[in-house]
Amino acid sequence: MNRFTLAALAAFVGTGAATAGGLDRSGQSVLAIFDDPMTAGIGLSYVQPSLNGADVGGATGTYDAGRSYSSYSWSFANEVNDRFSYAVIGDQPFGADIFYNDNPLTSNLGGTTADLSSDAISFIGKYQFTDRVSVFGGLRAEQAGGRVALNGLAYANAIPAAGVARAINAANPNAGVTTAAVGGALQFANGNQNAQTQAAFNQVAAAVGGPANFAAAVATPFGQARGAFQATGGYSVELEQDWGVGLTLGAAYEIPEIALRLAVTYHSEVEHSTNTSEILGPVGGAAAIPGTLTFNSPQSVNIDFQTGVNEKTLVLASMRWTDWDDFDVIPQTLGADLANIDDSYRWTLGVARRFSPELVGLASLTYEKDGGGATISPLGPTDGQIGLSIGARYTKGNLNVSGGINYTKVGDAFAGVGGQPVASFTDGSAVGVGLRVAYKF
Repeated sequence: MNRFTLAALAAFVGTGAATAGGLDRSGQSVLAIFDDPMTAGIGLSYVQPSLNGADVGGATGTYDAGRSYSSYSWSFANEVNDRFSYAVIGDQPFGADIFYNDNPLTSNLGGTTADLSSDAISFIGKYQFTDRVSVFGGLRAEQAGGRVALNGLAYANAIPAAGVARAINAANPNAGVTTAAVGGALQFANGNQNAQTQAAFNQVAAAVGGPANFAAAVATPFGQARGAFQATGGYSVELEQDWGVGLTLGAAYEIPEIALRLAVTYHSEVEHSTNTSEILGPVGGAAAIPGTLTFNSPQSVNIDFQTGVNEKTLVLASMRWTDWDDFDVIPQTLGADLANIDDSYRWTLGVARRFSPELVGLASLTYEKDGGGATISPLGPTDGQIGLSIGARYTKGNLNVSGGINYTKVGDAFAGVGGQPVASFTDGSAVGVGLRVAYKF
């Protein structure tokens, strides 16, 4: 039963990891620590998303924002003695591949892109107290970086408005003027007059010394900044690849006779301090502005469960929580958070079936509830998901080959800028394929 357990689990990981949504890619599994000694494995996956959206609020942009991407994983497991074993695991835990393919002068998000990547190496040791109880943990070295560009009418309005708000608050620290207030005041001045925009105008005008100063202190600098933003191609930032170190801790309870295992794994945050290069029309024209940026990749918890039903059938289940609340990416010149992501809870339930000594099949369902927010970040325009994976593993001697295909239906969402919806995404999906090869030396 135990060999069957390992075969099914490898197929489960190989097919499920190919379809992680949003910025969460690999699932950060460390279950290779339970592989047989002297086992090496490598996995490859390819995902083709379809994220179709259209502008709201008057603009006419249409998008297919998702770009295809591939990822890898690898592992090596061995033992020192009957009690202590170890594994070295490589993966790509987080990433984004987004491109809004429309004219930035006529669409809300045209020209906005995100190309973010990460690579991690985990060094995990496991101590077996009994045949049922073990603990494991170690260090994780993680590299992260990439490029983000913000463009289109929505950012051409929001970024200059934010700059005006900062200038007002710097001159009058008690003003408390927000980007939304500047935007509302400008709408009021341009004829969109209602109770909300009038209240915003009154607040902003009072902060700059009265309505007579509004044009010089607000409307003129906003118009100049907006024109410069569009003339220089919007805003972009390069984040140099930076290495950070985090902790991984876990424990497991097993009953080998029935192939039961419950494993709980905690991954800490990893702090990254990187050099940046920003281009922002309203501030620096076309010249790159050097700076520094500190951000933390999220902490997470994985719970993995499996148990044999009979000699040929295994049930598997997992839950992954990823804490995105503290994931703030705020470049110095922009002064605003590039990421606005809710915590995620991803649940998976699967069944593995042994058809012969060589062949194991697997089917699994994955579900992630939507965050319930009014808007989400344009850098990840999905909210929730449900997916089906089908895979198999074939064993020949010491060689094991597993693979599968996944179809995921992603949840509808409004991409938002400054808390306002600017594009609607519906009927999104992704197709992923994965392949893993393992060999026991």
